Amino acid sequence: MNVIDLQSVRDAREQAAFEAYVSAKAVADETLRILDMAAAVKAWNAFVELTCPTAREQEGLLG
Repeated sequence: MNVIDLQSVRDAREQAAFEAYVSAKAVADETLRILDMAAAVKAWNAFVELTCPTAREQEGLLG
C-alpha cells in the first residue's frame, strides 16, 4: 500500500505556483507590457489561493 504525504503534495503545489509567479513577474518587469503584468497578477492570485484558502486569510496577507 502506498502512503501519500498530503502536506508534501500541498507544499509542492504551493512551491510550483510561487515559482510560476516569480517567472511571470520577471517577464513583466523586463517587458513592462500590460499583458505580461496581467499574467503575473494571475500567477500571484493562483499562489495566494493555494496558500490562503479563505477570504479572511487572503485579506490578512494583503492588508
